[in-house]
Amino acid sequence: MNLVLSVVQNEDAEPVTRALLAAGHRVTRINTAGGFLRRGNVTLLVGVDETQVDDVLRIIGANCRPQPQSTSIEAPTHAATAFVLEASRFAQV
Repeated sequence: MNLVLSVVQNEDAEPVTRALLAAGHRVTRINTAGGFLRRGNVTLLVGVDETQVDDVLRIIGANCRPQPQSTSIEAPTHAATAFVLEASRFAQV
């Protein structure tokens, strides 16, 4: 079992969530803020079998878009940041 933890922009959270749900994945959404400019974003948690990780990452990438640089500060803009973590145990209580 793996946990895909993905940070996406507010504007992309709804399309990503809808696409993941449509593909049969269960998603937990947490509204968060961070980064150099403290912009609002959303952290999505998706627990999947190892064989489904690539599908989840593909869906996230297909439904996110990089934001144009709108400030004079040189800060990288990414469509999303994803971490794939091994989960030694999964329990629903």
